[in-house]
Amino acid sequence: MNFAAIEIGSNAVRMIVGEVRGSCELHVRESWSAHLRLGDSVFECGKISEKIFQQLLQTIRGLLLEVKIFPQIKVSISATSALRDAKNSISVVARLKRLLGYPVKILSGIEESQCLQNGVNSFLPHSLLMESPLKQTFLVDLGGGSLEISLLKSVSDKNNNQKNILYSFDIGTLRLRKFKNVTQYLESKLPEEFSELSQVLSANPQDRSHLILTGGNAKTFARLLPQISKKYQSDNSSAKHNKNWLSMDWNEFERIEQIFQKQSAEEQQKRWKLRAQQTEIFNIALAVFRKIGRELRTEKLSIPFFGLKESLLLSLVSENIEKPMQEIRLVLTSGPPKKFKICT
Repeated sequence: MNFAAIEIGSNAVRMIVGEVRGSCELHVRESWSAHLRLGDSVFECGKISEKIFQQLLQTIRGLLLEVKIFPQIKVSISATSALRDAKNSISVVARLKRLLGYPVKILSGIEESQCLQNGVNSFLPHSLLMESPLKQTFLVDLGGGSLEISLLKSVSDKNNNQKNILYSFDIGTLRLRKFKNVTQYLESKLPEEFSELSQVLSANPQDRSHLILTGGNAKTFARLLPQISKKYQSDNSSAKHNKNWLSMDWNEFERIEQIFQKQSAEEQQKRWKLRAQQTEIFNIALAVFRKIGRELRTEKLSIPFFGLKESLLLSLVSENIEKPMQEIRLVLTSGPPKKFKICT
């Protein structure tokens, strides 16, 4: 069977299609990304405008036409921060269901964090975690409208019951664009947001963490790293590339992050072939990563080529073939998703 998961994000609409082969191998067939910023409409005006709604409707209709070539396909549509924050979200979801014939599920922040945690736990090999035998492993996903943070492994509470540590904050790259000094804002905002999270940090200040980053900007950083000229890379670079993820020491990430921060948007577009909409938020995302990494006392950083849409696909397949996500092996395609042109 074939499965398609559509993710309506704050910064883009994405779709991924996978085929189940054998009993528990899920091969990604295709993926698409449409640059439609619902967050611009919601975070500025509080709701999804009629113009943006029509663009969203035509985008999803176009994506659904793409999957008609796949036989026996099941489709799920999920939405995140922008749609859950929109004042008119109920009417938008009802109209989409009536016009598309598919229900749209709005994920809460905690549901989004849980979905990502389940997906990454299923996708990443245990060998990657064994190579980083640090005290704690945190999973951080930064989108246009929200920031999800979780502990990759559950912890025991006072009664020795297993408890998942999941957080979602209204911090995203599109929300942060309005601030002239993002670093200054983060310095004032994040300690307040992290007050609960700090309670799960190791009590020993010498203990260090392994940080796993997901989201579009994290993937952009991972894809750009091999392109950085040798003059920017140290002789003792710790970066390890695998077809499915990147791993490196935290201090090396900070050094390279500062190189990007010194580059203008125009320079990044020319040097690294980034699109204008990417350079609007790329350095903002890197500043958030740097602040979070320091707060969580990071020593090792990993970036899988995996995110929410892959987690949603795994969840859809798991429900339909009645197998736990941990028993499903996801086989990715190489390279970025196809760009889907939005009809206006």
